[in-house]
Amino acid sequence: MTEPHPRVAADTWILGTWQLLRADAAVELQPGARMHFGADQRLEYTIPGPEGVFCVTLVWRVDGGARLRTHLEDGTNPVEVEVYVDAHDVMTLDFGGPRAWFVRAG
Repeated sequence: MTEPHPRVAADTWILGTWQLLRADAAVELQPGARMHFGADQRLEYTIPGPEGVFCVTLVWRVDGGARLRTHLEDGTNPVEVEVYVDAHDVMTLDFGGPRAWFVRAG
């Protein structure tokens, strides 16, 4: 199992739960998708779908304040996206063109 990456103080802005606001079709996320970023570098990703809710735990880190890197706990399936939050506290994940927008869950 891969150990969590060391905490970087600048990463604290992402902590907590974010709910999907909208996404480009190419991202293939359904309404109700949620991500919970824990201080332990674990990301609990919940994605509803036609056959039920899919939950996965990922390891996360933010590099340089703008690049979110995730992978499964065993180190496989690495994903890297640009990430930023606008003045309205909307988080954008940019997958190199297709995007998804998340807001903090209440």
